[in-house]
Amino acid sequence: MAAPKPKPKDWRNRPIDDWLVATFQQYLKDAHVERYGIDYVARNYGMEGRNMKQMLAEHGPAVLRQFIDACFAEYKPTREYPGLNFAFMFTWQKARVLPRVLAEGKREKAQEARRKGQQADVSEEDLTDWL
Repeated sequence: MAAPKPKPKDWRNRPIDDWLVATFQQYLKDAHVERYGIDYVARNYGMEGRNMKQMLAEHGPAVLRQFIDACFAEYKPTREYPGLNFAFMFTWQKARVLPRVLAEGKREKAQEARRKGQQADVSEEDLTDWL
């Protein structure tokens, strides 16, 4: 008998390929408390959920997780804005952070393909020109 699948909000035990919007929302809440020591606050959870769903459909859960982690790493809290939420990431950081995350993913795929002796879809020169 197969083990039961972890609940949607159990991001620690759920494989990244199975992450849903609810998983990402819980991840944001937990990561926010760990990084900033304050509760996660969103103005509109429904809007954030729709934006997450859009990014999940376009890029997949692994890229969305990398995007969120990169946004957290880049953000410097201020007295006026001590925390970060997905609406801010999606609105203000996406244009700057997402291309780097996508380029890094292509670079990793190309390296993996070379390790396996396969032809990569994108050369490093193409990536360098693009960046």
